[in-house]
Amino acid sequence: MLKTKLFKCFAAVVVLFSLLTLVVGIRIIRQRVIDEAQTRVRLDLSSAWALFNNRKQDVETILRMVALKEAVVDSCARREWSDADVRNRLERIRTSFGLDFLGLADTDGKVVMRAAPPYRTGDYRMGDVAVAAALKGEPTVCVSIMSRDELQAEADGLAERAFLEIEDTPRARRSLKKEESRGMVILAAVPVMLGSRVLAVAYGGTLVNRNHDLVDQIREVVFRNEEYEGTPVGTATVFIDDARIATTVRMANGNRALGTRASKEVADRVLDNGGAWVGAAFVVKDRCLTAYEPIRDGTGQTVGMLYVGILKRPFDMIERGIILQFLYVSGFVLLFALVMAFFMAGRLAYPIHKLVEASESMSSGSKAAPVLVGGACRETESLVRAFNQMTETLGEREDRLKALNRSYMETLGFVTHELKGPVATMMNYIYLLREAKLGAVNQGQAKALKAVDAGGQRLVEMVRHYLNLSRIENGEFQPVMSRVAVLDDVLVPILDMLDTEIAASGMQVDNRIGAMVSLRADANMVREVFENLIGNALKYGRRGGSIRLQSVPRDSFIEFSVYNEGQGIPEDKLHTLFQKFSRVETGDSVPRQKGTGLGLFITRHIVEAHGGRVDVRSRSGEWAEFVFTLPAAEVASGS
Repeated sequence: MLKTKLFKCFAAVVVLFSLLTLVVGIRIIRQRVIDEAQTRVRLDLSSAWALFNNRKQDVETILRMVALKEAVVDSCARREWSDADVRNRLERIRTSFGLDFLGLADTDGKVVMRAAPPYRTGDYRMGDVAVAAALKGEPTVCVSIMSRDELQAEADGLAERAFLEIEDTPRARRSLKKEESRGMVILAAVPVMLGSRVLAVAYGGTLVNRNHDLVDQIREVVFRNEEYEGTPVGTATVFIDDARIATTVRMANGNRALGTRASKEVADRVLDNGGAWVGAAFVVKDRCLTAYEPIRDGTGQTVGMLYVGILKRPFDMIERGIILQFLYVSGFVLLFALVMAFFMAGRLAYPIHKLVEASESMSSGSKAAPVLVGGACRETESLVRAFNQMTETLGEREDRLKALNRSYMETLGFVTHELKGPVATMMNYIYLLREAKLGAVNQGQAKALKAVDAGGQRLVEMVRHYLNLSRIENGEFQPVMSRVAVLDDVLVPILDMLDTEIAASGMQVDNRIGAMVSLRADANMVREVFENLIGNALKYGRRGGSIRLQSVPRDSFIEFSVYNEGQGIPEDKLHTLFQKFSRVETGDSVPRQKGTGLGLFITRHIVEAHGGRVDVRSRSGEWAEFVFTLPAAEVASGS
């Protein structure tokens, strides 16, 4: 039913747009939630950097205080490096302020005093950027990487604290490294000065490896120790290269995930390219929204990463809640839209159904009764009124046209049929006279017979065309299919028949259609097509010019072309060529013999009745070419 079809169409549109809205809406919601979460992660990373930098400033402040101590300045001025009182003071400062190592180096960079067991001296620290800068009078604090030997020299237990076994972590880069013995330290160096003269350098710092106070402080300050279903919401980590050396991230057994490694994509971006990484990532055992930035030493070299992350699960719950609300609202709107679509389909269907019934009655030849519809919308009622008026007008016009057409076709059929016999008799006697079968004729008589023959040929053409027109108008123009050899069955007879006209025009016929070209078509109709087109080429072609006939296979059809040199066809006349009674005449292309104006009209009907197509191409003043297709004969398969 029309109502059902309309409802299905409306429903399809409504559902389609609803689905599109759902897809776009859900995508926007998810993106918005993720964007908000990532914005928070970026802010959290900035807070973590602030705490990390505060720790660096604290170390620098302690070292500045040490460099200003009167006892230290006095000892450095006297170069008394073995002063036990000074060393004890430094050791108290170190332990009170939580430094892992503290020492003095002379102006050559040689360590002359350390404030932590085993109190080694005599090695050089000129390789440290901070110490080298302090020797030039510039207090400096930076991140530095110390080897195992350097850590052992600074204080007992530092090397052991720094040592980590590397875990084989999924998604990490391939590596044969099984342990990490280096230590990341926050190192400060401040010159000990007397006036403007550098006496020595006070240096010291803290080891970041296993410095849980640092990462726990970041978690406490930044994330307020929030938990979600028993899992900390926020985590913080410091890396050497891609290995965790201080972290709040926990393994499944509850231990800190020391020695585990970051994923390959994070390491590639941050460590290799020096960029930041912000995005969702799998952190040990939880999916997190993360942010990583490189940690650089005093030379600007990337030596590690600072990371903060928050669990993705809470945001997934927020996202699901918003999406569910959106789905509820969308479902209600969809249901309401479907109800309205059903109502509108019914409102529209009834009058349209009546109009369809009336149209079908008219198409079957019956006279349609006026359509009566009430309660429809104003536009539909206007359509019904217009339709009723149209049917009445068309009925009257159809009655008149049927009467006129019936009279016309009867006249056309009668005239052409009655002419066939006399014309045939006349043409036979003309032939006998021209060939002197009934006695000799003189030159004047021969000339007169030639003129009569030309007129008779035109009369034959007119009869043939008007008979074909009558068949077309009556729907009796159906091809009788058979195998047609184009050259032998069609072209040779036509060219023989037109031989006299071709010779008189001085034109040359270049036939490129071979003996193997065969069609599955009506032989008489195919001959009619070629006769019309070759005849037109003779009528409108240039005297002494050429006519070219050729064929090209096109799938299951053969494409033929009839080309002639001449004045061609004006571009604005091309679209009228195949219309009934169409003639094209210009000042330079007046045909040597006027036609009926039906040849191309009949040609188009013949070609289309065979499932083909016909077209014309031309360059005005130079040439014209008619191109048409007809079905090829099936090739017999051999056994």
